[in-house]
Amino acid sequence: MAEAEYTTSARLPIDEIWEFVREMDNWAHFLTGYQAHEKQSETDSVWTLKGDVGVLARVVKFRVRITEWAGPERVTFELEGLNEPMQGDGHFVMESVVAGAAATPAEAPRKGFFRRLVEAVFRFFFRLRHGNAQRERLESGEAAPADGPATRLTFRLAVNPGGPMAPMVNALMQPAMVPAAEDLAEKIMAHLEARQNTGG
Repeated sequence: MAEAEYTTSARLPIDEIWEFVREMDNWAHFLTGYQAHEKQSETDSVWTLKGDVGVLARVVKFRVRITEWAGPERVTFELEGLNEPMQGDGHFVMESVVAGAAATPAEAPRKGFFRRLVEAVFRFFFRLRHGNAQRERLESGEAAPADGPATRLTFRLAVNPGGPMAPMVNALMQPAMVPAAEDLAEKIMAHLEARQNTGG
């Protein structure tokens, strides 16, 4: 199973982040490889993403079902590949944090050297191709004021490919998912910070 989780924070009220995240039309285009999405109901939608992982470049369609709306703290979802054998799940979690407190989660267990190396190489090429949303956010000068409420946003995605090529697809997807998760969370926060600073 390929899995990625990333946490970031901003000086924004939790309700503002929740209102943005709960409506997929607001942030769908921030997803790496985004092609299109179509809502079918309040909880069901079909997403089309173009994956470019190593030598594999494929357009993948997913049926996404929201399994939990627990505003303003959590959105949980499941996904199923429509044209590729894949299953998965994920969530957005929003937490209010005390002003001035560290806004990062407890450190995850240390990964092995080879895995860290592969993820660093993928992150480098991902950012070379797609930019670095985190650095752009911090260097833009548009960060929210240092006072006021702060919220931590965590995005997690796990995908389990199926079929005879599953081990290879899994090995290629894992390091590519980490920078994609970082990119999505940082773009959401950067957009909300810019909107707050322009009064929009």
